[in-house]
Amino acid sequence: MLHIRMLRAQLSICLVLAGNLTQAAELAPSVPAVKETLHTVVRQQLEAFRRNDFVSAHRFAAKGIREQFPVEAFEEMVRKGYPIIVASTDVVFGLTMDDGERAIVSLRVIGKGKQSVRFQYLLERDGSDWRIAGVYEQSEKSEAI
Repeated sequence: MLHIRMLRAQLSICLVLAGNLTQAAELAPSVPAVKETLHTVVRQQLEAFRRNDFVSAHRFAAKGIREQFPVEAFEEMVRKGYPIIVASTDVVFGLTMDDGERAIVSLRVIGKGKQSVRFQYLLERDGSDWRIAGVYEQSEKSEAI
């Protein structure tokens, strides 16, 4: 039952993220101060995952995710769905865009053994704070040139 709820929640998050990505034309590149704030939120959550501190990592999640996933379910979802994020060793940030209420941060998470995966993080404003509302893994095509 928990597994089905987790899959539904992941699908919901992906649909919300996909809907927001289609509206990306409304977003503009973030000004340096906002960009640094957004990167800090993501970086701090990644650091909490590295310490296996899922209680702290959970605090960086948006209200909807926190309500849908108590800490234990959140940990299970992240461990199963995003193992490279849990065991990341570094992060490289790319394009960061926002409209003052929501943001998309493109980044590359680097794991042990130097493997890496591209993600887009969806963040939303919660009062004066930014919270992570979704994570979308970007597939990479490799073609010979």
